[in-house]
Amino acid sequence: MRKKSQLQVEVTCDYCGSKTETFVATPDHLRFCRIQTPGKEPEKDCMTDYYRRKNNVQKKEIEGIFSQEKNSLQKKEEVKLTDRTTALKKLEELKKFLNTKKTNHPS
Repeated sequence: MRKKSQLQVEVTCDYCGSKTETFVATPDHLRFCRIQTPGKEPEKDCMTDYYRRKNNVQKKEIEGIFSQEKNSLQKKEEVKLTDRTTALKKLEELKKFLNTKKTNHPS
């Protein structure tokens, strides 16, 4: 009988681009190389590197959004301060007007 040849699967890592036989796949259909001896830490684990980098990028984006919102809030506060000063001036004018109205029309 003839011996069947072994099938070898070799995929390209979506993170580093190297071809490997030992890999892990994600639900998003991404494949990452993972070289590990059982019971020990992996020698090469592209999936954790990918997720760490992705989380760092997301944190930077979130920080950027928060800084933009903070800047816009500071600008709004500056506008509110100018509006407050004008409102106080108008309030004083109204008080003067009402006082003059009271003195002119005794009840």
